[in-house]
Amino acid sequence: MHKLFAGSLLGLLLFAALPGTANYRLNSYGFGSGGGTGSTSNYALEGKTGEISGQTSATANYKILPAYIGTRQANVPKLTSLDNNGGVYYNKLHFVIDTQGNPTDAKFALEISTDNFASDTRYVKNDLTIGTTLTTADFQTYAVWGGAGGANVIGLAYGIPYWVKVSATQGNYTQSAYGPSSSATTASPSITFNLTTTSQANPPFSVGIGPLIAGSVGTSADTINLGLTTNAVSGANLYILSKNSGLNSASTASSIASASADLGSVSTGYGAQSSSASQSSGGPLTALSPYNGASNIVGIVDNSNRGLYTSAGPITSGVASLFLKAKAASTVVAANDYSDILTVVAAGNF
Repeated sequence: MHKLFAGSLLGLLLFAALPGTANYRLNSYGFGSGGGTGSTSNYALEGKTGEISGQTSATANYKILPAYIGTRQANVPKLTSLDNNGGVYYNKLHFVIDTQGNPTDAKFALEISTDNFASDTRYVKNDLTIGTTLTTADFQTYAVWGGAGGANVIGLAYGIPYWVKVSATQGNYTQSAYGPSSSATTASPSITFNLTTTSQANPPFSVGIGPLIAGSVGTSADTINLGLTTNAVSGANLYILSKNSGLNSASTASSIASASADLGSVSTGYGAQSSSASQSSGGPLTALSPYNGASNIVGIVDNSNRGLYTSAGPITSGVASLFLKAKAASTVVAANDYSDILTVVAAGNF
């Protein structure tokens, strides 16, 4: 015989409270059962089982990711500056990285775009050119990217706005999000050149050497003054050429030929001599041989483009002046129409 017992069931209710204080509260917590990593020669994956859900908090400038992996990421860096060097750079931009407290062995990568990453996203390669792919070799330390002095990203189009942003990493599983983008516009190539004389501000210009006494060196009363400004990356050159390759007299069909010479030592000759060269910044502007001589040493002016002045880099407010000098031999036929036509050419080295 079996006996049946009837009784009441015992109900058990469990309650849990979220930890918190008057100022803070932890909205969720849980326990995971560990995880693992998987990798190949090119990729690595870190996994975790258990609680993986969460909520991302974000504003226009900041973002907090859920789960513990986010806490291992490098600090999100940004750019201290991005500029075209005051309107000088037309094919590059200068940038300086703000590490945002990342350690010295952290590495950084840069994205670049012409439309603020709407459809154009490219990368600054480790040689500072632009590429369509990003590799581990393109992550470089703050020091390699120029440190506080920064570096120049090169090979850009002129007159175009660019946006740049930077990401950081330090070891496996640590690459940060890209920081806020900075923008700057490359300048347009430019060169400005002007010519005046000591007493003439507007063309046509004329420079008189004065009456030539046989055996004596005559010097122009006025100087030919040249002005040069350019952002050409390799500077510029000024050239001089002559129509007649000397001082010619149409009425007598006679001439005083031009040559590079010391007029104090030869019987006759004609040429140009630099008296000064300077600039407010950049350059420097330098007179080339044989026009950089002293005393009565002159450089030839003929129908070839002769290098007169040069600047090795961009220059602002370059100023140069030159004299014309001539000497007539006693055998030169006297006339009052000895003349020449000179042309000065400026060429930027873009």
